[in-house]
Amino acid sequence: MTGSGRDLGGVEVWVFDLDNTLYPASCRLFDQVEQRIGEFVAAHLGLDAVEARRVQKQYFHTYGTTMRGMMEHHGVTPDAFLDYVHAIDLSPVMASPALDTALDRLPGRKVVFTNGSTAHAERVLGRLGVRHHFDGIFDIVAADYVPKPEPVTYDRMVARHGIAPRRAAMLDDLPRNLAPAAAMGMTTVLVKSDGDGAEDGAEGDHIHHVTDDLVAWLEAAAPGPGAKSA
Repeated sequence: MTGSGRDLGGVEVWVFDLDNTLYPASCRLFDQVEQRIGEFVAAHLGLDAVEARRVQKQYFHTYGTTMRGMMEHHGVTPDAFLDYVHAIDLSPVMASPALDTALDRLPGRKVVFTNGSTAHAERVLGRLGVRHHFDGIFDIVAADYVPKPEPVTYDRMVARHGIAPRRAAMLDDLPRNLAPAAAMGMTTVLVKSDGDGAEDGAEGDHIHHVTDDLVAWLEAAAPGPGAKSA
């Protein structure tokens, strides 16, 4: 674990990304999502796989999600996109008693902040066996389809869940998604992965803590074995 080591003692709310953060990237779950995004783009625009992949990545890097680019340029209905790309096999995600215990020991409220849908988040959290730890899920629908890292979406998220940014920490696998959080005053934690964009900005000053083992980091962050969530 590396980073500036900003103190965590004042954290009252923990904001977690979902994909490649709460479950390990080694599950390759997002690979399935990526494949289905490519299929959707190819079918909708009549492209071959190579050109569809180019468009997919262009929109992802420009808009934060491929879906936003498809909405802006091609009038795609978000429900149709989300339903298709999240129809994946969740069997690689296994229940994690260690994560369950670590979250139980971590004092404060917990919220999921995802560019995916609430339905997808609910299914993944259910597979992990940790849904009961989270007070809420702020998804792409709640964000009015404006994805991370757009700052307005962070404003909406903290307003919806009554979060004081300087009393909050955000954990995400993409460095660029942590920049707006840091700008608001949140403590940031980069959960390292090998996903697209995972290295871009990873050495920036907006990254306060870095880990490649979420459970171990949470165990170290919790103040003691008797601690309980508020």
